[in-house]
Parts: sequence; C-alpha cells; structure tokens
Amino acid sequence: MDNQPDLTSEKTAFLSLAMMKGVGFQTLWQIAESKRSFQSVFNSQGEELSQLLKSKGARLPNSPKADWDGIRNALARSVDQLESTFEARQIQIVFRSDKRYPRTLLHLDDPPHWLFVQGNAEVLSVPSIAIVGTRDPSSDGLWLAEYVGLTLSHWGHPTVSGLALGIDQSIHNASLTAKVPTIAVLGTGITADYPKNIGPIREKIVDAGGAVITEYLPGESYSAMNFVRRNRLQAALARALIPVEWKERSGTAHTVRYAAGLGRAIAGLRLPTWDHRPINLPAGRGPRQVFTVPGQDEAFRDFVERSVRDDQQYRQTSFL
Repeated sequence: MDNQPDLTSEKTAFLSLAMMKGVGFQTLWQIAESKRSFQSVFNSQGEELSQLLKSKGARLPNSPKADWDGIRNALARSVDQLESTFEARQIQIVFRSDKRYPRTLLHLDDPPHWLFVQGNAEVLSVPSIAIVGTRDPSSDGLWLAEYVGLTLSHWGHPTVSGLALGIDQSIHNASLTAKVPTIAVLGTGITADYPKNIGPIREKIVDAGGAVITEYLPGESYSAMNFVRRNRLQAALARALIPVEWKERSGTAHTVRYAAGLGRAIAGLRLPTWDHRPINLPAGRGPRQVFTVPGQDEAFRDFVERSVRDDQQYRQTSFL
C-alpha cells in the first residue's frame, strides 16, 4: 500500500467514497485490493477520480462538467451526519491493519478489508462458539436451540450467530440470558433495519458487551449473495461450530462447509428419536462429531470446550 495515511482521515475518505452515487462495495474492495489508500484515491482531482473509480467498477454518471467542489462539499456534510450516527450508536470502522481486527478472519482466502462494528470490537478476538440454524425451525429444532442455550453458561464463551429469525435469534437471546457476550454477523449494512424492528435485540447485545458486525456498506440491503458471504465470517470468527437444525441446501449449510474448509471443529446434534435422519458433516481438517442429546451430553460439552481451548491452529501469525 502507498504511504500509510492518518487513520481518521483514511476512514473519512472511505466513507466519502462509499457515499458517492455509483460507488459500491465491489469498487471499494477493488481499491483495497490494489493496495492504494482510500485517502489517496479520494484526493485525486476531478476527472482523474472519476476515471479511477470507473476502472474499479463504479457506475458514475457521464458528466465532464461535474461540479467536483460541490460534490465534495455535499459528501462532507453526508459523512458528518453518518459519523454522528455512528457515534450515537457506538459504531466504528475496523480495518485489517487495526490491532482490534480479529486475526482468525485472516484464515479466509478473502478476509474483509474492513468491518463495521457496533459495540465491543475486542470481543471479536475472544475464543468463541458459532451456533447457527434455520429461520423456520421445527419443534425439535427449537428444543435443541434451547438445550444449547442452557449449556452456554457451562462454557462461558462468547457466541456467534446471524441475527436471523428462528435459531439465530434464539441463540442470541439465550446468550443474553446466560450472560455471555454474543456477536451478530449481518448480511446487510450496519444501519439497515433487517430483520425488521431488530433494534431492541441489537441494543441488548451491545449493552451486554457483545457486538453487531458487517462488512457491507451503511444502509446496504440484503441479497442472497450477501448472506452467503456473511456465512464465511461466522465460520471464521469462531473456533467451534454447532449447526442446530439445517438442510443440506441452505445458508447454514454454507456456514458448515466454510467451517470444515477452515479446519474448525463441528459438533452436529440429533435427538434420540431421529433414528433414520442422517446428520452429514463435510470432511475437513478439524474434528467433527455428531452427538445424540439427551444421552451424550457430557461428551458434547467436553468436545466443544476442548475445541475452543485448543490454541494450536490459532496462534498469532502475521498474515498482512
């Protein structure tokens, strides 16, 4: 990357570019991949900036007589308003170069260049357990989610889930009850209200020392691809994954495959009544096992605890 700019100015330039009409996630990603600072890009003059952004995929209007001074002034006002919103809602931007950036995300082939974090950024680096599942759980799935929720106080580790309806929200609420921090990974921008009226549980998560995070730009809406990419972050953040109830073609299945590819431990669950229902966990470098509960309760708890405490594959390594 070019000479490292002041971090505050770099974040302001990043937000300024993000607020420009026609500039989206992929354009900013391409800039970051090119090793240029956002500040050096944003400080480019007029048509030079326009051509540079278009070369990175931006869809800017063709306007050779664009009032760039006016555009920059308008962007400055918009960024000031957004930064005020961030301050009021305890939202910060964490770049890869930041010491608070969770190093386990660097195990990914495409780790985020930035994260928007609402709440406690430090909790992202604490050994945690990802617990995910379907948005439309059966009565069996709800029972398993409650069972795992009641076990959280035994482990005492932070949890990771996706804030979606169904299993995910059940786990976030169980974490709050167990008084363990919980991390919600969004498939939308940090200021988007999705699922609708999710604000109260987000506030509880933040107030309890947890965090709500995303790599998507403020206000960005959901899409199927956004959720698929989101799932890789859930798998990478945690040391162990518990898929509570899921189908082989689902968002949870993506998380399971990401976890297997990253060598994370995976603890599948089944009920004693599921005589003919297979739980297929993909092959991976990490340990994986299916537990019948009730029945193998102690083995399940010990497997997860050992997996979270195993430091060998999580030793500090320089990825940058």
